[in-house]
Amino acid sequence: MQSLVSERGMSAGSTTGTSDGVTVERRAGLSREEFIRRYRNPRVPVVVTDATRDWPALTKLTFAFLKERWGEREVVIGNKKYKLGEFIELLLSSTREKPAPYPCKLNVRKEFAELAADFPRYDLATPDRIGSPLIPRRCLDGNYDLEVFLGGPGGEFPYLHYDYLGLFAYINMIVGEKEFTIYTPDQTPYLYPDSNARWVSTVANHHQPDLAKYPLMAMARPVKVALGPGETLFIPSGWWHTARSLTPSISVAFDQLCSSNWDFFVDECCWTRSGWKKGMMRALLAGAGLLLGAKERARGER
Repeated sequence: MQSLVSERGMSAGSTTGTSDGVTVERRAGLSREEFIRRYRNPRVPVVVTDATRDWPALTKLTFAFLKERWGEREVVIGNKKYKLGEFIELLLSSTREKPAPYPCKLNVRKEFAELAADFPRYDLATPDRIGSPLIPRRCLDGNYDLEVFLGGPGGEFPYLHYDYLGLFAYINMIVGEKEFTIYTPDQTPYLYPDSNARWVSTVANHHQPDLAKYPLMAMARPVKVALGPGETLFIPSGWWHTARSLTPSISVAFDQLCSSNWDFFVDECCWTRSGWKKGMMRALLAGAGLLLGAKERARGER
């Protein structure tokens, strides 16, 4: 499997990863209009090197800060409970050969709400429909749209996936480096999607798959992208991805639902339903999409 990992300090417009003609550009100074035209609407991933330049989190959010502020807060990683301070000590002493459990996810909206102001949504990622009362709650039930990820060297995300419900993902590095492995949507047949959760691959040990058990993976062509502090990876709907931490790392991930991925979202909401339930859900979302679109146009958004 071919892969190229980015070098730090590449200039705006340079390439961060490539495979069989698929490239991930690194961009600075992107206007919202250019981002929408070149990346969001055609669903093309990109690394933006300056989207979070004004975030308080870049200087405030450190392991020491988290440990001091919420060290006694309980977190669950896998099936095991830790105090956050104890887990951070474990993470900082881990190695690639003996990685700490990964990922440690902090649900900002529910459990660390004080942090939300440190990650103001930048213009590129607007508008966002996720909080709209026009969308039935059962559609987005269980979706955590703002999370902090903590990882140590060698910590690997447990599965290959595309983002739930076809939402756009923005992954923002605060501390350290992570490596992302991404696959184009047309490689889905090679990635063994779960029949009950089609956004999740069933391939075990996806970084080094057993090709005797998963022979189609031999035809998959990944792109590897390394992300450092202050950098943002935009991952469009349907692009498969996974990650591993190269160093002790802190990243912030949030989602976006807008007109560009609305049809994908509707399909994802409806695919597990059948008969009249599917028809009703599709009709409800069609009406919501029309109303939300009209509201966004009235505000000059798109």
